[in-house]
Amino acid sequence: MNSLIKNVVIVGGGSAGWMTAAMLAKQLNSSVNITLIESEEIGTIGVGEATIPPIKRFNALLGIDESEFIKFCNGSIKLAIEFENWRTQNHKYMHPFGSFATDFDYMPFPYFWLQAKLNGDKRELQEFSMAWQLASNNKFMLPSTDPKSLSYNFDYAYHFDAGLYAKFLRAFAEKLGVNRIEGKVVNVVSNSVNQHIESVTLATKQQVDGDFFVDCSGQRAILLGDTLGVEFEDWGEHLFNDRAIAVQSAHMTSISPYTRSIAHHAGWQWRIPLQTRMGNGNVYSSDYMSDDEALTTLTSAIDGPLLTEPNVIKFKTGRRTKSWQHNCIAIGLSAGFLEPLESTSLHLIQSAIMRLVRLFPDNSCSPLLQDEFNQETQKEYEHLRDFIILHYKATERNDSPYWQRCQEMDIPASLQRKIDLFKQHGHLVAHDKELFKQDNWLAVLTGQGILPQAVAPIMAGKTQFDLTRTLDGIEKNLKATAANSLSHEMYLAKHWRHIPAD
Repeated sequence: MNSLIKNVVIVGGGSAGWMTAAMLAKQLNSSVNITLIESEEIGTIGVGEATIPPIKRFNALLGIDESEFIKFCNGSIKLAIEFENWRTQNHKYMHPFGSFATDFDYMPFPYFWLQAKLNGDKRELQEFSMAWQLASNNKFMLPSTDPKSLSYNFDYAYHFDAGLYAKFLRAFAEKLGVNRIEGKVVNVVSNSVNQHIESVTLATKQQVDGDFFVDCSGQRAILLGDTLGVEFEDWGEHLFNDRAIAVQSAHMTSISPYTRSIAHHAGWQWRIPLQTRMGNGNVYSSDYMSDDEALTTLTSAIDGPLLTEPNVIKFKTGRRTKSWQHNCIAIGLSAGFLEPLESTSLHLIQSAIMRLVRLFPDNSCSPLLQDEFNQETQKEYEHLRDFIILHYKATERNDSPYWQRCQEMDIPASLQRKIDLFKQHGHLVAHDKELFKQDNWLAVLTGQGILPQAVAPIMAGKTQFDLTRTLDGIEKNLKATAANSLSHEMYLAKHWRHIPAD
């Protein structure tokens, strides 16, 4: 029993730190002392205003009430991401959450859609998504609880204020006994024999001892990187955006239940609608756009008055070669960074936390546990990397050097194989543990104009029903359900109205 970890020290706050503190406190149930060190002087980047559906499971596991969370965090609903100007200029499509229509005759629905598409049907795959039908009409409803309903298979996530979420979780974690220390870490002491971190020293000279450390210090990674020397693997050859500018503005239009991603000649801009404001950002490559041009491009496209000063963020896309080294795990930006194109920042935090909970060690910090954690993390990052690269590679744009480079760049073999398998045979392979499943990949592939040469041979035997009539019936049902739903704004006002703090 003496080998059990008694003191966990989390260095860094923000979403990563407080999500970690809250979940560890909930799962370890006072058997471990948890201390979080953060400095108001340093602040946080505040990533994560747009999320993906698994965040609901994380909050539910904590026991957080959805209504309380949305109201406090200025939240709105996210049913999809709309991609504008990605395939070609003036073209747009959506990546909706959840499955398309429903599977039948032991085959996934997209196989039947592909059959109809190659037979001349003009309807896009997204039109058979309940999430798309709602989002494109600015509507919202909760998914049905009836597995037989076509509105059972869609899903949703949130837009919310990441700073308020950290504040919300801080109060939650402190109620569970987490101790917060205000301060800036200026020194780290490691054991000369086993290299385990033993303590950190703050600018105030206070020393904080621990058995296990979680590095949530951001891109600097002061524990895993600066102290333990774990290297950073740069993915700039595939994902060459390295800058972002973020600014908030007032609402001038209705609150849409989806995120907008609008491509320009050297990157893309985001629009994230919260209840009381709009989040705006420009993600770009400094090789093709200066900071001044990026700011002008961003602000000139904003309708309402600015509410904050623009925040310039420099970043490198990639990951640490290890996320767990000795008695230290990095979570959040200290472990790696993928641009927010598919809103995966908070998910990577969430999944790392749950991986830590499952593999939580004793004081020996077994190398086997470290290897398992690191291998799972590597696979997850590479899976998400490939999915994001797909958006850039699968483009018909050649109107700027930036997009020409996207078309011409080499891509990871794992992604090339997935594209080739789909193009040649109409199949997609997505494993159960991967975040983005078959329908997610299909939304982007088909949305950006990639279709197979032929449907899978098994479809030749699916002749026992009228395919066009079947698709007509599904589309009619989805449209009728969306038409009878409340508007997104009305739903928020009725159930989840945010009241700003004084």
